[in-house]
Amino acid sequence: MTPLFRSVLLLVVLGTTACSTLWPEYEKPQIEVPPAPLKPLTVDRQWWKAFGDPVLDRLVDEALQNNLDLAKAAANVAEARANVGSAQALLSPRVDGAINAASSQRQLSLGSKDFDDVVSTGSIGAAVNWEIDLWDRIRQMNDAALARFAASEHARNATTLSISSLVADTWFQLRVLDAKLLVTRAAAANMKSVADLELRRWKAEVGTELAYIQSLAEYKATEARVPTFEEAVSQTELALKLLVGRSPRAIGEPVPRPSLQKLRGEDLPEGSMPTVPQTPREVDSILLLRRPDVASAELLLVAAHADVNSARAEFYPRLTISLLAGFVASTSSAISGMPFFWEAGASLIGPIYDGGLVQSKVDAAEARRQKALAHYQYTVSVAFREVYQALVQLETSDRQFKSIQDELTVRKRSIVLAEKSYDAGRTSKFEVLSETVKALNSALLLADARFSQLTARSQYYKALGGGF
Repeated sequence: MTPLFRSVLLLVVLGTTACSTLWPEYEKPQIEVPPAPLKPLTVDRQWWKAFGDPVLDRLVDEALQNNLDLAKAAANVAEARANVGSAQALLSPRVDGAINAASSQRQLSLGSKDFDDVVSTGSIGAAVNWEIDLWDRIRQMNDAALARFAASEHARNATTLSISSLVADTWFQLRVLDAKLLVTRAAAANMKSVADLELRRWKAEVGTELAYIQSLAEYKATEARVPTFEEAVSQTELALKLLVGRSPRAIGEPVPRPSLQKLRGEDLPEGSMPTVPQTPREVDSILLLRRPDVASAELLLVAAHADVNSARAEFYPRLTISLLAGFVASTSSAISGMPFFWEAGASLIGPIYDGGLVQSKVDAAEARRQKALAHYQYTVSVAFREVYQALVQLETSDRQFKSIQDELTVRKRSIVLAEKSYDAGRTSKFEVLSETVKALNSALLLADARFSQLTARSQYYKALGGGF
């Protein structure tokens, strides 16, 4: 064993044992959160199936396959995975093939032919270079890359959750608008028949022109609402097609959905709405801290912490060992054939003066860590805020739906009584029309209240992390 090889081996041993250092380990930020419930909450990742709507299930599946935001999130994951491979490669030796060719002439007039002639030399071999990770700089870079890779996967899950929630809410809105359109068309048809009746009564001189004009005005006012709802249905349907990733060719095709059936009493149209599922009314801190966006934010903080350690390691020298071996051929009379050759060496290079470059890198990395910490704390706060908002919306939307449903029941009864009073000749037909318009407005409000109930539940599932 040559002295040079022993020296290189000694440097390697020192670099992998005695000279390593330990940087501060990552510590999870302490955040005051509510205590977790005695029975932990669970959410199915396919939470939208709780609404019992097969069309919604198909739409969400289609969106998760085709949505362009998810495609971008998947590309981010692929990029982060490639960055992990790049960082891990730094831990291994680098082997390069080397082919060299050169010609030289030395005119020294020393009597040797080789000094006067042009000498051509060629070599082929392999070069090995390996930076020994003395101060865990490369390991910290690997830790940062792995954390960012995991964060990108959580970010993709967060995008999946947002897309599925948005598809569900848009679908609910479409069904509500369908119901509103059906209710308004039915009311307009009813008022048209009343206006036609009042016209015949006026012409037969058993009614008045005033009754006819009043009924006609109510019919026209109700009919004017129909185009507004038709446009809203079309716009919402287009938005839903974009969410699920329909191609430009298919974007003109209608979204298949159950046809609305007859109106029944004070309820919404049959088949108009998905099921309103029963949901828990609790806050699970453990579940919330596993939310995809919260988990992603914490992993970005882990990566920023590793970046600080990696930047600080640049204050210390780097140890690199190199080996070059191969075969050489030359026209020189001193070299015959293609003899084997090798060269081995080691270098230890550290900063002496850099104008504050390394310190600037450390300061920048520390600033990014502080920003990542603030982002994590903010994300946790947003998560709890969204859960509490969803709980409030759950409570208020249920109460509002019950109140409007009761009001509509009374309105329907009032119409019946007004009809009886009109048939008995005690009131005019305008009283009946007035109660009908009020009942129509209540029915439209009831559809909005049902929409609030459904979106409150989808937002609650989303706020809890959607099972991720």
